Amino acid sequence: MQQEHEASESKTTFLSLMSHEIRTPMNGIMGMISLTKDKLEPGSQAMQYMEKADELSEHLISLINDILDMSRIEAGKVELEKKPFSINALGSRLYDMFAENLKERGIAYSVNYENMTVDEVVGDELRISQVIINFLSNAVKFTSQGEVSVTFRQMMLHDGVIDLMVSVHDTGIGMSPEFINRIFRPFEQESISTAKEYGGTGLGMAITDNLVKIMGGEIVVQSQPGKGSDFFVYLHLPVFEESQETENVSAEAGGQPENGQEASVGSFSGRRILVAEDNEINAMISEEILKSMGAEVEIVENGQLAVDAFAGHEAGYYDFILMDIQMPVMDGRTATRTIRGLDRADAQQIPIFGLSADAFVEDVRKSKESGMNGHFAKPVDFPELERSIGELIAKKV
Repeated sequence: MQQEHEASESKTTFLSLMSHEIRTPMNGIMGMISLTKDKLEPGSQAMQYMEKADELSEHLISLINDILDMSRIEAGKVELEKKPFSINALGSRLYDMFAENLKERGIAYSVNYENMTVDEVVGDELRISQVIINFLSNAVKFTSQGEVSVTFRQMMLHDGVIDLMVSVHDTGIGMSPEFINRIFRPFEQESISTAKEYGGTGLGMAITDNLVKIMGGEIVVQSQPGKGSDFFVYLHLPVFEESQETENVSAEAGGQPENGQEASVGSFSGRRILVAEDNEINAMISEEILKSMGAEVEIVENGQLAVDAFAGHEAGYYDFILMDIQMPVMDGRTATRTIRGLDRADAQQIPIFGLSADAFVEDVRKSKESGMNGHFAKPVDFPELERSIGELIAKKV
């Protein structure tokens, strides 16, 4: 038993190291592509090359995420969060995520609610979203005409627990009964021709099935070749009560705006940002992109220098801090705790965000526990960072 535990811990440590070692250069590659695209003429051949490189980078990081996610599931290291979230808000985000793409292709798309008397429930919104998004992504990929729909249906409500069914329906190419029997095995594709035409690794379904099982739920699949598919997810979720204590931990590395509104473009204009980043290339990329958003940027190489810079200026000098996690001299979380402990009024108020290659849910939790307001995983989606942080800053004004 002890040996199994040690082996599991060793695998987890290895995965965390691999995540960091892979994501750090990927952040540099994708950042360089983004900076290069800003300097190219739209429609030029060079721009087309960069756009293809961008697409390939996105595919590669998606594959890396899937492999690491599957490995953590197999190691038994997936932690579920318990926090309140709105089913209606989740549905709205799912609609916004796919509506434009499907509209352009002439495919009807809807998100529906049936028999819903409950809106706020307690659970792992990130993982539930991941499951539904995977089914939706496949529905979008394999449907060329007709419709795609998501339905949230309240089956039962008993003893403060809702039995929720979420279904994803499409009129796509469908699947054979034989493939349905093996669809949730890792790296499974219905055929070589399907894999070549539509792409994908076959890991998404295996991850989805495992996540639903971890949440104590069940997946049912109905499909026929040429007649589309229906995926049903059954979950049991506690109804949120105002007095209920839940883990107040961000469910997403990038975070989501609480009121659904987007920050205005250029929301960093005139903002002064302190960035703690020990990797020279990533520091340069962060500085260039944040400056292009209108910000004034100061770069320091470690957490101790970030503490010194904050303490050495008057209150309100910096609008917010972006803090890498793994740095020499002093790591980002220790630096955050140190800043929060300073005897000055703005030490508790200044927004501090993790900017890290540590991308697992547990890493987000550790960042929040150290006093950070949020955690952005590398490769960093800077437009999303601008929107999320811009909205938070706007609320404080």
